[in-house]
Amino acid sequence: MEWFSVILSCTLSIIIGKVCGQVGGGVGVPDVTSIQAVLNTYCQQNPDKPGCARPGAVRPNTSPPSTNIGGPPGFLPNVTPSPGAAGEDVNKCSGLSRKCPQLPHVCVPLSVSCNVIGSSQTCTLPLKKDIVTQVLQCGDGTTGLRCGNGFEVPVLTQLLVQCRSTEHSRSPPITKLDVVSKPGEEGTGAGVYRCGQSSSWEPLFGSPSINLLLHSCTRAGCGYVPQPDIRLPVYRGWSWVRALYYKRNIHCTAILVSPTAALTAAHCLTRSAVSTVPLDTLDFLIELPSPPNANVKQIHATPISFHIHPSYVPQRGQQHDTAIVRFQSPSEYSLPTVCVIEEARIPGNGKKVVFGLQEGFLNTKDEEPAWRAAEAFRDASCVSIGTRNSASCGTSLRVHHYQFCASHPGLSMIQGSSGGPFLVEVGTGSEEVWQVVGVLSHFSNESACNQGHSVYNHIAEDTSWITRCAFDGLCN
Repeated sequence: MEWFSVILSCTLSIIIGKVCGQVGGGVGVPDVTSIQAVLNTYCQQNPDKPGCARPGAVRPNTSPPSTNIGGPPGFLPNVTPSPGAAGEDVNKCSGLSRKCPQLPHVCVPLSVSCNVIGSSQTCTLPLKKDIVTQVLQCGDGTTGLRCGNGFEVPVLTQLLVQCRSTEHSRSPPITKLDVVSKPGEEGTGAGVYRCGQSSSWEPLFGSPSINLLLHSCTRAGCGYVPQPDIRLPVYRGWSWVRALYYKRNIHCTAILVSPTAALTAAHCLTRSAVSTVPLDTLDFLIELPSPPNANVKQIHATPISFHIHPSYVPQRGQQHDTAIVRFQSPSEYSLPTVCVIEEARIPGNGKKVVFGLQEGFLNTKDEEPAWRAAEAFRDASCVSIGTRNSASCGTSLRVHHYQFCASHPGLSMIQGSSGGPFLVEVGTGSEEVWQVVGVLSHFSNESACNQGHSVYNHIAEDTSWITRCAFDGLCN
């Protein structure tokens, strides 16, 4: 049986930061090289756990259904003893490990000094809304339901981390230990880690580094058209699209790209049309979904910081007209996020959609704003979609490098639409997955163009900076 079908069913409650149903009795693991052996040893030490057959018990003809981390209570499927588990001398360690007096039944890696076992050195549990975690082995030898204090765990603790599903109530079956490589991809996004001597999480069994995994987990649930959930409030179809207020009036549009950051146009946040200096965050509010079961449909949060793209050049057609608005994420519920393009080429097959602020919402802070969505058509320079005077149309819109032009029949952009997204549908399965590829920089309704045209900043050129700033806070 493959290791990914024998995942333990209890989890850490990452919402409240407390251990709930954490695996006990997971210590005394001999020197093993596969997670299958870890789980086999767990069942040897905990034969009465669901799915762990008692010695001499008759195994059923079919294994119980597997339970994914984050799923409802279920069974740990029966495991088959493998090398390093039953039938071997568990007191024997390989040449890469040895016994320590503090843990006489555990093979301790040579990279970990015996002196740190039982000391104050710990690792911090990763607590993110888009992951679920589970302790496979507590490093101090305890066998109870808790390991550490719920936030810090001792050296040698082994931890299983999995990206949370878009459904938020369960996670998809794990197919391999790897990062989420594509926006909206499920089935990957998992790793096993050991708390090392340097108080950092060391990858085991070929797992990716924990920072890479945690970063990729945000992509596991991005881009899905949000559905209402107890932890994911949804009050309108495109819930990623939000309003940015300046002195209580709708000023621009922003789009949620991480639990703590939104993407918008740089010129929305600067002191003037030719400035790169941001305005005071205290004069701004960003509209966010309200808590579940609240009497209002949105709340307004004061941004923590503004970050203008370092290559923003307002005097040259607003190249790199991109900025990040960072804010305090709600602690009691999740925010829907859209995926950020990671390739320079805009996908050509998927449906493309743009958004314009609906008229009548410019000075109505207490009323929920609304946007009109329309299918869009892209052109590199506006020339091929301007039929009256193509050269003049392209010139009037000042399309420069790192930008592209879009037409959107039936939709007129108005003040407050700047910063809005150009979305492309990139899903490969039955569900839609949406990716932001452009940010509205400026638009024109001049007679040189035969229909509404807008110029978008091509954010694929800025993806590296956007992801570092939005996810890691590395904005300079």
